[in-house]
Amino acid sequence: MNEGLNVFRQLAPEQIERRLRRCGIEADSDSIARGARRKDTRDTHAHTHSHGQDPASYRQHYRVLIFNLAVLDCQPLGAGAAMGGVLGAGGVGAGWLGGSDSAGAELGAERQGGDGRGRVGAGRQGDYGSGVGGVGGQGEYGNGGVGAGGQEEYGSGGDAFGSLGGGGRELRGAAGVLRNTAVRALYSLGLDSGEVELRAMGERRYMVTGITPVMPEPAGALPEPYRSASAALARMLDSEQPGRPGLLMGMDPEFLLLRESTGRVVPASRYLPMEGVAGCDAGPPGTRGVFPVAELRPAPRGEPRALLAQLMSAAREADRLITDRSLRWRAGGMPLRGWALGGHLHFSGVTLCAPLLRALDNYLALPLFLLEDIRAAARRPRYGVLGDFRPQPHGGFEYRTLPSFLVSPVIAKGAVCLAHLIVSHYEDLPLRPLDREDLHAAFYSGGKSPVRTAWPPLEAQLRALGGYAAAARWIDPLLRAIAEQQSWDESRDIRGSWVRSAPPYSGALPSGRADAYQ
Repeated sequence: MNEGLNVFRQLAPEQIERRLRRCGIEADSDSIARGARRKDTRDTHAHTHSHGQDPASYRQHYRVLIFNLAVLDCQPLGAGAAMGGVLGAGGVGAGWLGGSDSAGAELGAERQGGDGRGRVGAGRQGDYGSGVGGVGGQGEYGNGGVGAGGQEEYGSGGDAFGSLGGGGRELRGAAGVLRNTAVRALYSLGLDSGEVELRAMGERRYMVTGITPVMPEPAGALPEPYRSASAALARMLDSEQPGRPGLLMGMDPEFLLLRESTGRVVPASRYLPMEGVAGCDAGPPGTRGVFPVAELRPAPRGEPRALLAQLMSAAREADRLITDRSLRWRAGGMPLRGWALGGHLHFSGVTLCAPLLRALDNYLALPLFLLEDIRAAARRPRYGVLGDFRPQPHGGFEYRTLPSFLVSPVIAKGAVCLAHLIVSHYEDLPLRPLDREDLHAAFYSGGKSPVRTAWPPLEAQLRALGGYAAAARWIDPLLRAIAEQQSWDESRDIRGSWVRSAPPYSGALPSGRADAYQ
């Protein structure tokens, strides 16, 4: 619990504010500093709860209680008119745990898709010269028509952190944004359990005004509701077998269809269905009603090689359905300005916990960061923040930090095999260089040089894992590229590299190193 507590304690209020803003979260360092001073004057029993000022002085202010990245309770601090609108009649206390029904869960419900992004009916097909099609239109989109802000975070309001194991019902609207902001704020400061105080800023924006890590009481026990949550987590972790033989992996990496002669994105919904192994998904602001982003959704498998075989099959299905051979396929983090893409990985058969999530950040997201095209940095912080996850109804979770690794089959094979290795043995991967303030800042700004110096110890630990030798054939090419300081090229057409008849587990580049990297 709170393995990064020392990281948090070393941060001054101004540093906390900078770190949160780096992650796309608003913060008030003055309020945080006042809260810290109040905490220092409390007795030992009050050390676990940030009671703060008289609740009557608050308007639209909330205290969110979190354990292991799961929201246990949300307490309104005041009686502002917006309180009931956000939480709803049943949205406080036990109604938040496990994603149970509440009026707050229904209020402000947004469109929901396979990964949480909006899906409404596909509209007519037409061409729009402005770069952004109207609602319901399936026009072609200019790469300057969206703006550098990236895609609207349709799913951010729907993240349900109501289950210790990562599962749970999706909570959408303002209540979901509130919970997501609190969990992300705590995680970004090195914590996974504690209290986050938030002030509503309007338009579903919340400012962090206080952070209090949960601490054991003098007798060594945790206060409720943390004590029950801790016991439940311990039972789940104790039930896991070494090496997690029941681990199941899936994915839904994204790509774009580009008409190079005009520089416009062609809606994937012209060719791909909503469902299926090759499908379409929602896009950035201004594209509501159409589904410009293409996805590959291979069937989940327990072994990385079997999953990669399914991925190659999904790519061939996409190639069959996308009949316009003049279209270029683009992948990566942000292959066109304003079009942020993700390489989302799904896991079940493993308990979601903060050490697992931080291992994925440091041993998977960090090496892929060293390989990414420089333009991919524009994806953060709206997308690709550290520890970005979404619980899934099947009981597993989705790791959303990675860019789309479809840039190359070699990179995809290395990323998938590395992810499986990390999740299987994360307890043996304790290093957390991204907790360092300088490396944390470098990750979000795209500065590879300081992060590169932290990579060798991580690589050595990965190579020492018991399962590494079996996966080395697919991971080694990725590690060699990092050693040679290569990066992938998000301007290249990936279609040819995915539909060739090469075996899906080959460790060699499909047509030479230049096919994958700049």
